[in-house]
Amino acid sequence: MNVNRLLAGLLLLVSTLTLYGTEAEEIRKQLPSLKGEQRLAALGRLYDLSLENDGFNEQLTCLYGYLNEAQLQDNKKSEGEARKLRIILFYNNDQNDSLIYYAPDDLSFLRENKQWEIYYRVWSLLVNTYVYDGSVTLGMQEAEKMYADAKERNDEAGSGLAYSVMGNAYYNMNNMQEAADAYQKCIDLLMHIHPVSMDLPNFFSSYCDVLEQLHSYRQLRALTAKWKECLSQILIDWKIPEDHPGYRPLLAYYHIACAQAAIGLGDAPTAAKQLEESRECILSEEEDVYRSWLFYMARLSQRENRLQEALSYNNRLTVQTAGIDDMAELVRVKQQRAEIMMSLGKTGEAAVLYKEMYQINDSINRHDSKRKLAEMNTIFKVDELKMRQAQEQARLKMEQAEQQMRSIIIIASIVVLALIIFSYFRYRSAKRLKAAHTQLEETHSQLLTAYDQLEETTTAKERIESDLRIARNIQMGMVPHTFPDREDVDLYASMTPAKEVGGDLYDYLVIGDKLFFCLGDVSGKGVPASLFMAMARNMFHVLAQQDLSPAEIATRLNNTLSEDNESSMFVTMFIGVADLKTGHLGFCNAGHNPPVLLHDGTSEFLEMIPNAPIGLWPGMEYEGEEIADIANRPLFVYTDGLNEAENRQQEQFTDERLLEILEKTPFESSKQTIELLKNEVEKHRDGAEPNDDLTMLCVKVIK
Repeated sequence: MNVNRLLAGLLLLVSTLTLYGTEAEEIRKQLPSLKGEQRLAALGRLYDLSLENDGFNEQLTCLYGYLNEAQLQDNKKSEGEARKLRIILFYNNDQNDSLIYYAPDDLSFLRENKQWEIYYRVWSLLVNTYVYDGSVTLGMQEAEKMYADAKERNDEAGSGLAYSVMGNAYYNMNNMQEAADAYQKCIDLLMHIHPVSMDLPNFFSSYCDVLEQLHSYRQLRALTAKWKECLSQILIDWKIPEDHPGYRPLLAYYHIACAQAAIGLGDAPTAAKQLEESRECILSEEEDVYRSWLFYMARLSQRENRLQEALSYNNRLTVQTAGIDDMAELVRVKQQRAEIMMSLGKTGEAAVLYKEMYQINDSINRHDSKRKLAEMNTIFKVDELKMRQAQEQARLKMEQAEQQMRSIIIIASIVVLALIIFSYFRYRSAKRLKAAHTQLEETHSQLLTAYDQLEETTTAKERIESDLRIARNIQMGMVPHTFPDREDVDLYASMTPAKEVGGDLYDYLVIGDKLFFCLGDVSGKGVPASLFMAMARNMFHVLAQQDLSPAEIATRLNNTLSEDNESSMFVTMFIGVADLKTGHLGFCNAGHNPPVLLHDGTSEFLEMIPNAPIGLWPGMEYEGEEIADIANRPLFVYTDGLNEAENRQQEQFTDERLLEILEKTPFESSKQTIELLKNEVEKHRDGAEPNDDLTMLCVKVIK
């Protein structure tokens, strides 16, 4: 999500409302003869002109001329405006260190002079800088302070901006539901304030991105109606002509959001019309909005199975993104291209693209990795403290050993002196003393070596544990954590790796009135299994979008994953597609545990054709099956981490116990069923370490 994508257009829109005409050179010639407000206005105009043609350094120079003149004239209002423009300039040019340095002093000045509108705007940019620079925890703390400050003053505009930056922080924490709630509150507060805020279109755009992530397309369509109302109000409040060049990108993004909703709802004609209207608003192919237009044109063509047309749009998009710094945008384009290649049957090229995405994963997730590290900061500090305590204990033991050694040497010396008196024992005592001293030196050397090894082991362990925690969070982010917000289906799933990373997977995709879903278990554990799992999950997602049957999906997955599979890894998988109107279920079981079908207090394992696991033998044709109607009959799918979970006595949870629990517990919801079984497995383990990954999925078609 790029919250800056509208800011440049907004600045152009505002700055050109009243400022036209005079060239920069003419202003510079007039400056020596100007004084007071005229001179201040001329310097401000000079800065506005620099935004159109000059680079960052020249813009900053012009801005400081305006700021210094405002300070010389003791014009607090103009000085506050200049301080705000300086923060915006730093923000738009990624000068994060400078922004963080100047913002606290600017906030103090604005608060002292009660320039509240500018005050909260500067504060919001500071929070966003923390968030997008990786300090999400600090950003959220600042956002909460900002909201408390605005609420205490009953400042609705300030509260709205605070909610907007909270939404940005939640988005970067991958907490989409909280982000949606924050953006909703932001828009509710700012919509009835007039003149309407020029930031609002940006907040609508961010909210739409979140709703798309949540697959809440009906809510997204409803939101676009409010967005249109906002754009109309901007024209009225700011007296802007509809064909103004600064207004047209805002309108283009609005039409793209309408197309997003239509594509998600399967309404291709509306999506095509909205994208056509968006293209008419785009003045130049150099604008960021043009890239968004290309992306959704490719997506629409792909959904309509016009694959060559989709590839053509993606080719143009790939050229457009070649030189940008937004790594997340680059990966989004590669992901789309890989999906198109898979649909065209070019699995080799798709595999290369997936490999490229994995190779640049650290760079893509730079902010996300920092965010996740920040979220786990407390845990890391605890672990670090434990390690340091262990090191401190080792150091104390070392000092005690050295002290004991010194004491032994002293005692030995006294013994030597005493033995000198007894000449008869002199020779034997001296020899023994030498042997004892040599042994003590060896012991001292061994202790030092052991301490160094402990320190090296501790450092390596900290690094490995940190990498594995990050890998776990990245893997957990690959499976969906939000589920369809629809009245005709109740779906929930959960994955708990036994180690830091695991090999289980699940996924789902809603296309029109069809629900595609899968659950699988990769052979082995740890990092290799997690990579194989990621490939299988991504390929399922691509193949499901082609509206293939479960057996066809399994066959294509097997052909791709078995190619060059030197490690002989495989995945057992249950693949299903449910018609949400009729309740019809088509499925293919590739060597996986039989699911459980519930009905009126009874439960039974499905009897299925024993297809082979996926990834072992290329060229296999998988056989699918179907059930005419599973409406109102929950289907429970799981991995063997459930029925084979062991307690301390190595006793398994068993299939019988699974059926008994499902039959005795009235079905309330898919989530309740999965949470119940997670708790039952935890009770059964009784403190024993998990022996396998635990993944469950429950779906109920409601009629």
